[in-house]
Amino acid sequence: MRKIIAVAAVLIAALVAGCAEDEIVTVTEQPAIQVQAVATPTSVDTGVKVAVEAHLVHAPAGATLRFGWLADAGTFSSGAADSTAWTAPDNPGVYTLSVVVTDGKNAAIGTVDVAVATYLPADHPYYKGATSCSVCHNGGPGGTQYASWSESKHAHAIESLEAIGMKENGACVGCHTVGSYGLGADPALHNGGYDETAVPRLAGVQCENCHKPGSEHPSPNFGSVEATIDAALCGQCHTDTHHPTYDEWLTSQHGDRATWQTSPATRANCAKCHNGFVSMHYLDDPNNFTNPPTNPTTFEVITCAVCHDPHGNDNPGNLRNASVTDASLPNGILVEEAGAGRLCISCHNGRRTETDVLAQINNGTTNFGPHHSIQGDMLKGVNAYQTLAPSFPWSTSKHILVEDACVTCHTHPHAGDPEAGIPNFMGHDFNPTTQACLPCHGEITDFTQIQAKQDFDGNGAIEGVQLEISGLLERLQQVIADASRSPEVRQLLLDDATFVPTLGDTTKSLRPQREAGYNWCYVDYDQSRGVHNTTYAVQLLQQSILYLDPNGLPASVLLREDR
Repeated sequence: MRKIIAVAAVLIAALVAGCAEDEIVTVTEQPAIQVQAVATPTSVDTGVKVAVEAHLVHAPAGATLRFGWLADAGTFSSGAADSTAWTAPDNPGVYTLSVVVTDGKNAAIGTVDVAVATYLPADHPYYKGATSCSVCHNGGPGGTQYASWSESKHAHAIESLEAIGMKENGACVGCHTVGSYGLGADPALHNGGYDETAVPRLAGVQCENCHKPGSEHPSPNFGSVEATIDAALCGQCHTDTHHPTYDEWLTSQHGDRATWQTSPATRANCAKCHNGFVSMHYLDDPNNFTNPPTNPTTFEVITCAVCHDPHGNDNPGNLRNASVTDASLPNGILVEEAGAGRLCISCHNGRRTETDVLAQINNGTTNFGPHHSIQGDMLKGVNAYQTLAPSFPWSTSKHILVEDACVTCHTHPHAGDPEAGIPNFMGHDFNPTTQACLPCHGEITDFTQIQAKQDFDGNGAIEGVQLEISGLLERLQQVIADASRSPEVRQLLLDDATFVPTLGDTTKSLRPQREAGYNWCYVDYDQSRGVHNTTYAVQLLQQSILYLDPNGLPASVLLREDR
């Protein structure tokens, strides 16, 4: 049987002359075929036969019509007649019976719902369960979402409750079934949710949790369903002291709508990392993504669905495919070692090729230095301005070899004490945690407690890595300023507020200052103060200081290898 899933009415807008001068009259052209499906009765027990008929409302005169019947389950005695009988399946539920009518040129669909060993909800639209969606979304014209979802943790959410003996706990069940939470959910409605009829077809977190009740879908303009990537949807359940993922995300820069930069989000060249509506597509296929042809007019922050595929996939945590795709930095260097952190590196990189860096050093720029998201380059130990020490044996640290890199340190979940009001930590404020350092560095309470191996900044003390890097940044800024062409420029370079803009101004800075200054920006913009790659950060700063002043580090231990 040929399955035609949906037909949209054709709407034609016409400007009719002869009326008022600026009057617009909209003419609606009726579909060539209109049909209603009728079932008798509409509420039966399992295994009972139901008489169904196709009632034609309109059809072209003299047309030869073909009929086709389909349903979520059950069987038709004849699938190609205008009337037939449908035998209800053994599983209780509300089933949609559809008749498709076509004359070979036009087509229409009529539907009717039959309740099998359950009740027909009083309120519309109502919940039907994911099996109804599978008719179109399991390899059919709607895609393959059902297949990937059915293997996800969402699909088996009720089983996770059962495993801990909480399947009957009313405080938990609503977030593990259909109808109590989700887009447009209203437990007060009699719309067929699990709270009214606790049947297996409504167990788990399903399509209708995120897309609204689907009884009116498919139909023109999607009918009763919607789609959104608003994190508040996920936040209805991923919240409170037991699993405060949404609460943490709200405090993150990814979720901070108040300070989100609308300018890059609405620029076509920047949207892939600054506009959630675009980023989700980029992160699903980074190697084949192309920028939008025009500047976006709407934007979303980096919500849950930007990084995680809500329909499920085979990737860890249902992360989008960038997490399993070798990240390519702007100069073509592949980052293969970072595991799931490759998703983060897809956006957290310096956006500069060797040509770009050289152009900044030669010609200056108002945006001097790498993009303020250099973390991927730093972790890999590439793309700084190494030309100032061409024979130096540059090396890198081992942090990129930490399993899943960024993900392990920045989304490191650990238990709190919810009963005492201390939330569990889900890792979605994206701040690094000292708990992640425990396997290699032992128990610490602050990152400054991770000691450097030597006195790299030459201040006479072996301090924490971050303090050593801060000392080297201060020393490099001083050396850059001391190399100035005039006292006035020197003062500008000593002032933190005017340091970088002065470096980018070729009327004020000298080329050697810009060469060393690019590496200062590289290390500073990384923001980790050496934690991402201690070896590379120390080498860049030390070699940049010595480039401008060969006697600039008289008391420092120079780092040549990662030892």
